[in-house]
Amino acid sequence: MLNGKYKLGELFDIPIYVDASCIFLLLMMVVNSGSLTFGVGAALVLAISIVAHELGHALTAAAFGYRTRDITISLLGGCASLIALPRKAWKEFLTALAGPMVSFVLAGIGFVLFGTVPVHNRWLASMFYYMGWMNVMLGAFNLLPGFPMDGGRIFRSVMRIFFNREKATLIAMWVGRALAIVLGFSGLDAILSGGSWGFVRILIAYMIWREGYREYLAVREEERYRVWTQEDFEARVSPPPYDL
Repeated sequence: MLNGKYKLGELFDIPIYVDASCIFLLLMMVVNSGSLTFGVGAALVLAISIVAHELGHALTAAAFGYRTRDITISLLGGCASLIALPRKAWKEFLTALAGPMVSFVLAGIGFVLFGTVPVHNRWLASMFYYMGWMNVMLGAFNLLPGFPMDGGRIFRSVMRIFFNREKATLIAMWVGRALAIVLGFSGLDAILSGGSWGFVRILIAYMIWREGYREYLAVREEERYRVWTQEDFEARVSPPPYDL
């Protein structure tokens, strides 16, 4: 146990933790599904899919020489805690894109397996069907430009074609905040309409608003006071398209 987190094990030498908030997520899925077996199964499929998504980020970063401290599953999804982020824009682009791509691959696998399940095995068929659509939504949602979500990092890496890292981060932060406002109001509307997941949207909106600003401050300080490395130098002098 570590600050409300429980270690599940390790994959590729990366510790995997589950946050205590996942207990609430499990209860919500059981209540909303109306079935204990389906709710528990859906929660496990979601947890495995989130871990696979985050491993996509972690293993891509590892290919570029960047280590991941751990992966944590929580009420708001997953988080791969990289010890350091790739500084070259194209490396950040690929690292951010890897997670959604893994989700889309899992979605395809889920739909293929759904088509192979015998008609009488409805529970297993429903699990694969859920796996397919849930990973489609997981991948698509993470591609929204809500910095520091995957889509926001992809957007920042593209902005670095035109601006330095600090300015690109500032632009990505404000685009993310615009998305957070829309997401927050949609969550509020869902709550007022009697929906049960609206508060999760509000929490995600708050996370985008807060974490995007925190990362911008970190980048601003880093750009002012950091010691330049060989990769930093290459990132400034390498011509396009190798440096985005």
